[in-house]
Amino acid sequence: MYLEEKLDTLIEKQKELIEMVEIFLPDLTNEKGVIHFLEITKNTFNNYMKNDIFIEGKHFIKQGKRKVYIPQEIIKLKKVGIKGKHKGSTQQDTLDFLNQKMGIISRVGISEL
Repeated sequence: MYLEEKLDTLIEKQKELIEMVEIFLPDLTNEKGVIHFLEITKNTFNNYMKNDIFIEGKHFIKQGKRKVYIPQEIIKLKKVGIKGKHKGSTQQDTLDFLNQKMGIISRVGISEL
């Protein structure tokens, strides 16, 4: 196989992968897609808007009455984590900590979650 053929094959595989990712990636330009992608509730989303976690001109722009979110910035926000008012730990964090310290799950015969 010649180098050009290998490159063509790689390009085709890359296109296939991009298409597959696009199937599962929500539309990050609208509110519903952002909520789904960040795995937050509508109330949390509204709190983030109210507390200026989503910054106009950075995370979204206004087009008339509509807000259009900037996908690259929403992805960055998920990667670095959202810095705002939210719980420091969750019930799952507590269960994970207890299991790590005491091995509760393995002792009662529950398989790993």
